[in-house]
Amino acid sequence: MTKYTFTFDPADENKFNEVLSRLEPDEYTILEETRLVNPEKPRESDKQTIIEMEPEAALTFRLGMKFLKIRRERTEEELAEEKRVDDMNTVRITVQVPMGDSGTTP
Repeated sequence: MTKYTFTFDPADENKFNEVLSRLEPDEYTILEETRLVNPEKPRESDKQTIIEMEPEAALTFRLGMKFLKIRRERTEEELAEEKRVDDMNTVRITVQVPMGDSGTTP
């Protein structure tokens, strides 16, 4: 089984539970109950849960919920490769402004 983090809009919690109810109990294990991602701002916060399940069971969520973020737990090697690819595709620009120039013209 694989560990997944599911993040979804609070309004979609009923849909999430409906999709979860379609799975057989032996197909998944809830590792962390559904909670707010940012408890300081409950009205703006998404909800999140961590579930261990077979990849095929996770596919049920991908097909059953349009606005659901699913993140599979990554190994250190996978995270390093992901960072390398992101860095390779990121453009960084450094701007230097001369000292003493207020930027205004007389």
